[in-house]
Amino acid sequence: MNRLPKLSQLEAFQAVINHGSFRAAAEALNQTQPALTRSIRELETTLGVPLLVRGAKGVVLTEMGRVFRPRMQLILNEIQRATDEIEQIHLSSSGTVTLGCSYLLSFSILPDVITKFQNKYPQVNIIMTEGQLSELLPDLRIGQMDFFIGIVNPHISLGSFIEKPLMTSEFCVVAAKDHPLAMCTSLAELKEAKWYLPKASAGYYSDMNKFVFPNGRGQSSSLMIGDSTILGERLILNEGYLTIAPKELLNVPYLKDRLCSIPIKESFPQGHYSFIHNQHVSLTPMAQRLVNEIFLAFGETVNLQ
Repeated sequence: MNRLPKLSQLEAFQAVINHGSFRAAAEALNQTQPALTRSIRELETTLGVPLLVRGAKGVVLTEMGRVFRPRMQLILNEIQRATDEIEQIHLSSSGTVTLGCSYLLSFSILPDVITKFQNKYPQVNIIMTEGQLSELLPDLRIGQMDFFIGIVNPHISLGSFIEKPLMTSEFCVVAAKDHPLAMCTSLAELKEAKWYLPKASAGYYSDMNKFVFPNGRGQSSSLMIGDSTILGERLILNEGYLTIAPKELLNVPYLKDRLCSIPIKESFPQGHYSFIHNQHVSLTPMAQRLVNEIFLAFGETVNLQ
């Protein structure tokens, strides 16, 4: 291959993947469909392999398309990151910072930190995704997310990432204060309860089912798994659901008079919270400034070497 793909061709390929059809991708890019189709064909000619096929249910990636996609995404993310970095250096106070976090931090430290940061840098856009590391790691790996702060687990390999431990938390069963099971003393007594647990394919919450239900759930028990803090809060406060959460959640001002810890005899593993960053992807100046503010809130100094 003597030529490299053009940026416009990569953007066309990404748009088709994201929108599922040539027509929708062309509209999103404000192009005609023939022009977009030509870009895809030129990209395939440059690479010497087909990347997409049209099927009954829309556009499908070929095997080579699946191989090419993550590399293409990394290239586009790095170009966007470089553009943001130049803009931030030139304009000093603009750009975008993308981060992921476990849900405790979205209740506790991050709101104050982000509010102060945006008061200082109102032109900076902050995109925050709440979830577990196992779910957000792919975005970190390809540079689509600047950094993650949350629970880490030794079963998740972090070979290409920088990790800085920040805090350790005790976990407990959390319920509304008026929950009929609020005074139970064992997990066995909670066998018929309704539960809401965070989604995780690996890490702290991935094996929680086995711990909470060692002998299986009761016939009237129900389990909902998700990443929505708002939904989880509503289910626990208004619908009688239980959850497993850090004890610090009970100190959140607007929740501390409405939630309680059920005093079961069993203890849960500690949660270890860390800052995670891809060592192969440089932080933009604004991302670094936000990291500095977060570390200060934890009483830590910044050293990402």
